[in-house]
Amino acid sequence: MTGFFLAPDGRTIYYAVGGGFGGRGAAPTPAPTPAPTPAPGRGAAAGAAADSQNTGLFAIGIDGRDQRRIASGTYAGMTPTTDRRAIFFRAAAARTAADQAPAGRGGGAGGGQEVHRLVLATPQREDRVSFTMELRVDRRAEWKQMFEEIWRVMKYRYYNPTMNGYDWAAIKAKYEPLLPYVGTNEDLYDLGNMMIGEMSSSHTGVSGPASRTMPRLYNTHFLGFEIAPDGGKYRINHIYRDGPADKEWLDLKVGDYVLAVDGQDIKAGDNYWKILSTTSDDYIPVKVSKTPDGADARVVRIASITNLGNIKYEEWVANNRDIVEKATNGQIAYVHIRSMDQPSLQRFQNEIDRYWNKKGIIIDVRNNTGGNIDEPLLDIIQRRPYMFTNQRGGAATWGRRPQQAIAGPKVMMINQRSFSDGEATPMGFRTLGLGQIVGTPTAGGVIWTGSYSLINGGSVRTPSELAVTYDPTKPNNYGINLENYGVPPDVWVQNTATDEVKGTDRELQAAIDEVMRMLKATPSAAPAGEKK
Repeated sequence: MTGFFLAPDGRTIYYAVGGGFGGRGAAPTPAPTPAPTPAPGRGAAAGAAADSQNTGLFAIGIDGRDQRRIASGTYAGMTPTTDRRAIFFRAAAARTAADQAPAGRGGGAGGGQEVHRLVLATPQREDRVSFTMELRVDRRAEWKQMFEEIWRVMKYRYYNPTMNGYDWAAIKAKYEPLLPYVGTNEDLYDLGNMMIGEMSSSHTGVSGPASRTMPRLYNTHFLGFEIAPDGGKYRINHIYRDGPADKEWLDLKVGDYVLAVDGQDIKAGDNYWKILSTTSDDYIPVKVSKTPDGADARVVRIASITNLGNIKYEEWVANNRDIVEKATNGQIAYVHIRSMDQPSLQRFQNEIDRYWNKKGIIIDVRNNTGGNIDEPLLDIIQRRPYMFTNQRGGAATWGRRPQQAIAGPKVMMINQRSFSDGEATPMGFRTLGLGQIVGTPTAGGVIWTGSYSLINGGSVRTPSELAVTYDPTKPNNYGINLENYGVPPDVWVQNTATDEVKGTDRELQAAIDEVMRMLKATPSAAPAGEKK
């Protein structure tokens, strides 16, 4: 129970369960007996149903009898009116009329909060309370408070109390005189970032709402192919794999001429992006032809998208996998881990299930932006088969335990854009002796971090935990501090700018060479039932 008050008749007590009480001095009283807690694994729906049965506005006689529910839902900040015939409470605000949740039910996530009034008499009536208020903000005082808090939060929350050997008070004295010249939120963020930057520490920074929000005027549409000038016309020179243009019914091919987009004729040199940035259609008509004169021209409608990032990424991964498959005669698996988050972990688990019977694996963490899944990830990588459980009619390779593992040699790829947990993972890979690392040293930014809210809705990111390797030969078993370190590879190789332009991946080829060398040195890694 979270709040109560005495009804006007003096014989009934109203109380809320599941919401806050706005008055002072509220003392708890027994709440209704809760429903049994759902058993683990029964799903969130059962738990939600139980919660809904035990939340709401209740009434009970002052003698403890005649308990009844007055209204369902939650009543955060419940405050009775002076005559105690109605209550005010906070309700989640829906963003649109279509998703307006019943007041007091906690719906409309992301829409802020509203004040509602519930009349307790019969029939009950609930209304949204509209009000306005003036708020005067002294921006300069606010910016000064934020500056002080940024400095103070770093001083008392940063993982290294010596502030990496820097005089933190002197650094504040260096930047504080610039405060009078701050004119926008962005200026304050820049000032805070310059001050924090003196420590040369990763995972830091000040950010927040802008002083002036600029409207987005354009939303560019992408057709899923690239075009280049050819003989005074534009010609398709690349179609993205599994993109909007890569559809059988469109029958588009590299080499086709593009003569018009969204009904507007185009020729080599025309800015076709202006058309794609101003069109209001999602399905964009494109006139194509096999010849530049347009004799056999036809119009296809392409379901455009507004971001090609994922499609380009998936094409890159698929092309790498094809290269590994061909170069190793299907013996070696290839997976790329995009970031160290739960979706990436789930994808990795699915791919290990798919490739469990491969003789080895290349695990690519190049360009990995970090996260926090190194433990479960390395747990899967280091698993080793220990037995089989086979049915009478099953193949000899079935029933391996554990099946979610790769038994053969392992190579991990890194580069200078592998960051944070994308560096802790290869370091753990090396410490555990799981295989060889190929590429270039990682970025050198490994600290466990969190954020602290500022008064204007902004935040300051503060590293609160250091990351060091495990070394039983050192005090406290602390080895190398990974911040500003950069995990070095075992096999050094780096793609040049020319390689990038030509689409050559010498790093991947080096990883293939290394894993095949390891496979040759350990032929026993072949799955049971196969020739070695």
